[in-house]
Amino acid sequence: MKQKMTFNPTFKQTFQLNLKMQKSLDFLKLSENDIHAMVRSLLQTNPFIEINEKKEDSFYYLENIAQKHTLKEELYFQLTMLKQEYDYDIISYLIESLDNKGFLNLSKEQYMYDLNINNDIFDKHLNILQSLEPIGVGAFDCFDSICLQLKHKGLNTSYKIMKESKDLILSKNYTAISKKYHITKYQVNQIYEDIRLCEPFPCEQYNNENDSIIIPDIEIIIENNDIIIQPYNDFSFYINEDLYELVKDNHQMKDYFRDAHFFLDNLTKRNHTILMVANTLVNIQRSHFLYNDELVSCTLDEVAEQCHYHVSTISRTINSKYYMFHNEIYPLKNLLVSKSASGDSSDAIKKAMKDLIDNEDKKNPLSDQEIVEALKDIDLYCSRRVINKYRKKMGIPASPQRKIK
Repeated sequence: MKQKMTFNPTFKQTFQLNLKMQKSLDFLKLSENDIHAMVRSLLQTNPFIEINEKKEDSFYYLENIAQKHTLKEELYFQLTMLKQEYDYDIISYLIESLDNKGFLNLSKEQYMYDLNINNDIFDKHLNILQSLEPIGVGAFDCFDSICLQLKHKGLNTSYKIMKESKDLILSKNYTAISKKYHITKYQVNQIYEDIRLCEPFPCEQYNNENDSIIIPDIEIIIENNDIIIQPYNDFSFYINEDLYELVKDNHQMKDYFRDAHFFLDNLTKRNHTILMVANTLVNIQRSHFLYNDELVSCTLDEVAEQCHYHVSTISRTINSKYYMFHNEIYPLKNLLVSKSASGDSSDAIKKAMKDLIDNEDKKNPLSDQEIVEALKDIDLYCSRRVINKYRKKMGIPASPQRKIK
């Protein structure tokens, strides 16, 4: 006679199950940086989780870049990649003398005296330091930093005028600059635009202790007019079943084994859900990726309906997730565009852009990029190129031409 085994869950068992379901949902909330931190911890504490040897270098490489490094650490690392010869003591002295803005805090003469070197040797090592990233590091002040950036970008005319005529640039004497260099006022405007696009303090990012490098969840690639969506990382973790066979009678090892399965199962579900949602979003915004068209209206409800998920699941999936496209990283939620009572998304963007320009400070008009950032605050998303295209269609001049002197 066969016996029938029945299972009557107790309150404790039901509670544990609900807790696991909740934890499963929590996996969707985690960013890729959070996942990396969790994996790093588990690799150190759980004996059953292992990483595929072929993927190990990739994992620890991303771990390395995701960690916050100081400016000086970054500079020393870049030095190890240089092929040209240099005196380590000299370059190290320069790096260690940088202030918190990344600027040299002594005069050229003082450095030459302290290091007991001549002008040529100093210039050689200064050029090496200033060739490192971020461009502008190793300058003597913010003005010098902007000059370095203009030179690096190949903006030779702007660099020459900035270097030779600091007082005229600072006083915004358009007429004097135009006469001295035999250029039009429009060209002078362009020089100021070149300068505006430079960072006066390019090393400021290293002073933000809360800053970290974002690891994207997916990468979007265009090949032969096809859109390919793939996980940005392809790490392969597995559970060491052979080890479990040796220690399965140990209760603590059983707990570790269950935790390992729970983690990998939910990581797989998380990644699958992200890919499904991303695929739906990218399909809706297909023209944006293929032809750089403006983003079309796309809401959480629409994505949830197409994916057959609850809206809250879509929200968890999109939050704190990022995609890489053309080597730039963007929030996945940027692909959501609110519907507007004034019409479709392009109409809403045009109307909002016109309102922003109509109400801007005429002495300091908004650039196209500043308009892009302002539109984000009202949940309208588009690229600078789209703003440029709409502005021209609407007969609105660029910011230098809108400026009232």
